[in-house]
Amino acid sequence: MLRHDRAHGHIVWVLGPAVAFDKDSRDAMQFVIEQGYCHALLAGNALATHDLEASRFRTGLGQDIYTQALQPHGHYNHLDIINEVRLHGSIPRAIRELGLSDGIIPACERQGVPYVLAGSIRDDGPLPGVISDACLAQDAMRVHARRATTVIALATQLHTIAFGNMVPGYHVTAEDVVRPVFFYVVDMTEFSTDKLANRGSLQAVAILTNAQDFMVNLWHNLR
Repeated sequence: MLRHDRAHGHIVWVLGPAVAFDKDSRDAMQFVIEQGYCHALLAGNALATHDLEASRFRTGLGQDIYTQALQPHGHYNHLDIINEVRLHGSIPRAIRELGLSDGIIPACERQGVPYVLAGSIRDDGPLPGVISDACLAQDAMRVHARRATTVIALATQLHTIAFGNMVPGYHVTAEDVVRPVFFYVVDMTEFSTDKLANRGSLQAVAILTNAQDFMVNLWHNLR
């Protein structure tokens, strides 16, 4: 399905920060973006912050992203990267000037994949480019909701429910062919999928597993 929609659809990923906390899942998502299996990425301040933290310091929330070992004063790293990006004025400029070459957000920048970062009252910072106005963030997300043919929402309950409320159950192609919109929710619990089903997103399919296992298995199957 992803191989088909890479050329004939619009694949939207909705990501929580857990994807950036592990080296393998982060590498897998970078591969997905670089190989054209992601046409748009929706996330929040946390995903971008911790992905850039990993690129800059090799940590996620202060833990080494490979060994998971706590690093000295590592709990400051995500605040340091926020301040560095704010100092440079934008995420793209910070990526260039800090030489950040690996990870999810740098891959989006290199491949020209649009990403929408919707803000929250809980955010540290936030990073430049995060849309703090909820209505404006919804408008930016709806651009991709209207085009989506496949949605993969991974380890982010609130973003999953928000985007699920926007995504139609079908898509009309340029050839006037009506096709379904596939919506997959990858999470450790059924909460997100149950919420979506209760709100009318009956096409949402739950995959109950952790983000790392899902991403690494997908990576191996797409290579």
